[in-house]
Amino acid sequence: MPSKLNQRRALLLLPPPGRRMDEARLESELPAEGEPGMAFQVLDSSGTLWGGRNPSATPLWLGAEPDAVSCEINTYSPQEAHVSWAAGLAGKESCPRALEKGKWFIASVQNPEAGYGVSSILHEEEPLPWKQEAATSIVTTTTAVLSVFTRTPHLQSRLGQDVVLDCGFSAPAAPFSVEWRHQHRGTGRVILAYDGAAKRISVAEEGVELFLDPDSNNVSLCLRGIGVRHEGTYICTVYLPHLHAQQALELKAVEPPRVSLRPTALSVPPSGHAELACEISGYYPLGVSVSWRRRSPGSPQEALLDTWESGHRQSPDGTFSLTSYARLRAVQPQDHGASLSCGVAHAGLGEKELQKAVKLHVAGLSGPSWEDAVGLFLVAFALYGILQLFFRRETGVNRDRWVHSRGL
Repeated sequence: MPSKLNQRRALLLLPPPGRRMDEARLESELPAEGEPGMAFQVLDSSGTLWGGRNPSATPLWLGAEPDAVSCEINTYSPQEAHVSWAAGLAGKESCPRALEKGKWFIASVQNPEAGYGVSSILHEEEPLPWKQEAATSIVTTTTAVLSVFTRTPHLQSRLGQDVVLDCGFSAPAAPFSVEWRHQHRGTGRVILAYDGAAKRISVAEEGVELFLDPDSNNVSLCLRGIGVRHEGTYICTVYLPHLHAQQALELKAVEPPRVSLRPTALSVPPSGHAELACEISGYYPLGVSVSWRRRSPGSPQEALLDTWESGHRQSPDGTFSLTSYARLRAVQPQDHGASLSCGVAHAGLGEKELQKAVKLHVAGLSGPSWEDAVGLFLVAFALYGILQLFFRRETGVNRDRWVHSRGL
């Protein structure tokens, strides 16, 4: 790689599919910031480079003003592929213009708002014989030969779900090969490869499936039952003889937490203290925040300050869990009926917060506490059983006496 890149402002003109703008007319319509030799007209009959926009009669200038669409163009050198599943393509007679004269470029267009990205290999047109002696135009007219696109440059999915990574291409009729690579945290590997010359799948990991549709040039990939290990960057590369282009897709795994609060019922004697534990489990990624609050009757909500947390624990499936604690000191009678809540925020919950709450009962106020009620019920149930046993025994003794007195 060069130690210093020479970057210059460029303009990319996309006429409606099937149309071409006259270079002389374009020169007079170039934006003021246009630099000579850095304006490119791209003839794209498939309309792939429009990036999800509806083609209209108005040409589309990219780079003329700040826009959500980003565009980058670089020089390109056709060459044979060095991977085994594409090496057989170079010997095919239908090599698409790879050996023709003229300059080659590769343009990358990303439209985050539309959820669309495309990389296109462009070939500069040869000037017509009667124009060869004419002055060189400041507009370079090119033709899109191979365009690889995706409608899902950024994906987010729950764990255990199936995910489709969208990838397609437009190109002249020719044998093609496909490679899907997964990269994460500095390591990468090929998870699926299709050999177009041999017309067979060369590499396929378990749980991946290629949607190969020759009629629509759909080469999307399906991941079955994704886990934390599937997170990362996926690169879809399409090979033609001497040409290849690719698109990168980002997949993030997100799993919301499960939250439980214990104890589920809280009764504390006056001047007593208690501890609450908020169990947060099964979440991914790591970032999670916990807040404790108390709302007493007739008082505004306030934060509990005596709180602490355990460290994050990671499960075998890659998800995390932790426990957050809160302590109540010197409970007062006026705290009776207060609501104590644990609120959890996480990326898997969006902007919402997941809350669990318990009511505080001060023992001896407003009738028996929950524990007292349970104790009284158990005592009453035991007394009822004893009385039933005594009644049956006394009834049996009296019946025996009556039978004896009758002489039976």
